[in-house]
Amino acid sequence: MIQISVLRYLVERGPGRTEIELARAIHGESAYQQQVNQDLRMLVDSGDVERRGGGPDGSYRYFPG
Repeated sequence: MIQISVLRYLVERGPGRTEIELARAIHGESAYQQQVNQDLRMLVDSGDVERRGGGPDGSYRYFPG
């Protein structure tokens, strides 16, 4: 639950961050995007966060919902 609150805060204060940028902001430089995927999905599903982008490199960017 704490990570969800931190993710929401990071997206609100720095819109357009990627999954890896958000993971590193929470878990440090050795973080990987899978550490935040599930919580970001929950935020997107609830409408708190909007996911944009994609493509072959999976560079989704997150914005306040």
